[in-house]
Order: sequence, then C-alpha cells, then structure tokens
Amino acid sequence: MTSSALLRRGLVPLLVAVVVVLAAGASAVARPTGEAPVGGGRPHPSSGTGPDLRSVFTSTSDGTPLHVSFWFPTGAAPAPVLVWVHGGGWIAGSDVDRPADLRRFSQEGWLVMSVEYELAVPGRPTWDLAGPQVACALGRFAAEAGRLGGDLGRMVLAGASAGGQLAVSVGYRAATGTQDSACGLPVPAPRAVVAEYPALDPVDGYEHGLPHADARAFKRAYTGGSPAEVPERYRAVSGIDALSPVAPPTLVVQGGVDRLVPAAGLDRFVAAARARGVEVDRIVVPGADHAFDAVDGSPGQRVGHRVISDWARPRVACC
Repeated sequence: MTSSALLRRGLVPLLVAVVVVLAAGASAVARPTGEAPVGGGRPHPSSGTGPDLRSVFTSTSDGTPLHVSFWFPTGAAPAPVLVWVHGGGWIAGSDVDRPADLRRFSQEGWLVMSVEYELAVPGRPTWDLAGPQVACALGRFAAEAGRLGGDLGRMVLAGASAGGQLAVSVGYRAATGTQDSACGLPVPAPRAVVAEYPALDPVDGYEHGLPHADARAFKRAYTGGSPAEVPERYRAVSGIDALSPVAPPTLVVQGGVDRLVPAAGLDRFVAAARARGVEVDRIVVPGADHAFDAVDGSPGQRVGHRVISDWARPRVACC
C-alpha cells in the first residue's frame, strides 16, 4: 500500500490532525484483570483497556521477572495473533504500554500479546539480551497458542521504534532458524512483520538523528558504546544484517518528518530488502514525527492503527 493509497482510504482528516507526541508522555496504564502462568487458560475479554491476562515468561539478567500481556478477542478461536514489541529507545517502556490501542486490535478479532524485554541501563547494554528475550516469549507462546485461542500460523510480529528494530531482527532470524532464545525454546517464524518508525540503521541514527543527545544516548545505552567503539554490535542489531530471501513480508511505517529515525537509513534498508527478494511495503505518514501514534486516543494513533490493520489483515486471512 502506498502513501497515496493510504490517503484514498479516507484518512485525510486524521492525517491533518496528527500531533507530535514524542514529548507528550506515556498514556495511563490500566491494571490487568488477571495474573497467571501462560498455561493458565484463556479468560474472557474484559470491558476495560487493560490486559485480560499478564504472565511472567522469563527473567532479566539480574533476576527481575519479565511479562507478557494478552488481550483476547471476542470472536471464535483460533484467532490471528498480533505480537507487539514496545518502543522506548531500549531504555523505557513495558508490555502494558498503549493498552487502548491493543484492546482495539483484540476487538477486531486479534489475539494480542505484548512482550516485555530487559531495558538497558548505564553499564548494562542489552543489544544481545533483548532479542533473545522476545524470542523466548514467542517460544513459550507457541507451546500454549492453542489453549489461548491463537493460530500460530497466522502470527504478525510488530513493534515501534526500538521495538520495530527487535521485531525485524527477531522475525527475520526466526525465519532462517538462527534466532537465539533466552529460554532455549524453538522460535516460531511470523507470517508477517510490521515495523513502525523502526531503528533499523543504528549508525545512521547515531550520526544524524535529532536531537543528537537523545539519539546517541539511546544507542550507547543499548550497545555499550559508539559505532566507532563497538562496530560489531551496531552491525548485529541493524535490519540489513538480519536480511535473507526468506524474510517475511514487511510493512515499514515512517513519519514524514521523523527526526529521530532519519529517512536515509530506512531508504537503505528497504532497498536492500527488496534487492534480496523480500516483500516490503512502505507507508510515509505526512507531517508525522517520531512516535506519532504512541499516545492512546490521539489522532496519530488512529492513523497508525488503521494503517497496520489494513495491511496486516489480508496477510493472515484464513483458509
């Protein structure tokens, strides 16, 4: 789907109202209605925005529990699965971010799982930890997908910003069987990948992202240094490094005036992916900065939701 097709689908009023939300702060997080092991069964969807079930699936390097949250659909099982990986510059965010948006997906018939991963702190980079932790969540979900009412064969792995980098890296390496898992389980490959304003070229983001202080601080925290100091780590977390001809179909959503993730880096990724034979669609949202859809209830989120939903639904069509 092209940007012009997006406009033709009736989104002009929304695009006009898109607001820059990078500095607007996180939305309020609703309390989950259930806390249980992943194998505890599928509760009924709640009427609120918070998750229907929140479970511990593994722990961080210092033993802190990591969670997955679920929003269950009201329709018949098995449902297509949307796995969400949150953003936050690899130093912030959680599995219960943007709950109203994830509830909206579940109301449209998706079984939604949002994944928490270890956040970087000074002196503890997570470039080699976060991806395997996301992969562990996928592996544990694979063992329980039927019980939870999800169709593992119709799974879309999606994420925003830092989460978009992780969705691409984990999804693409799962497709080639080369993705490590923090819990040693096999990692299921998604049918498709969605990456919103993704940090797929960390070197370009380090050098040209604005504001420079934030762009560089995020990447130094994640990798433990600059591109000159740890070049092999920057290569390992780049989208191009994960490319292969069997990578799943991918949607890249980009803000038209995104300063934190410059367009040039995404240009290179999309060109390299298409050269390898990967099906990549790219949609540019006019006038939108980074994280334009991060705040629940915002006009920007309505745009982002519609773009993802319209692109992903045909790729998980059943039968």
